Amino acid sequence: MAWGNCIVLGPKGEEIIAMIKGDMLELPNALGKNPTTVKVDGKVYDILSCVLDERDNILKIQLATASTKKEKSDDKPTKGRD
Repeated sequence: MAWGNCIVLGPKGEEIIAMIKGDMLELPNALGKNPTTVKVDGKVYDILSCVLDERDNILKIQLATASTKKEKSDDKPTKGRD
């Protein structure tokens, strides 16, 4: 999976250009101290972990992307399976 560009909304509503790859997000240190949620391309995510790389002042954030929806099992095999 390759890195892609995305837009993150800062604490004052400003747009911050960031890089995203799967559930990893990297952006300039502009979210303040210990952010708990982040809005990426219009969708709000909880933050699992956030580490500041002090060498270049970049936040490395792991997003909580797991679904909370539980599918109900009908105990039948999926189509194409015996």
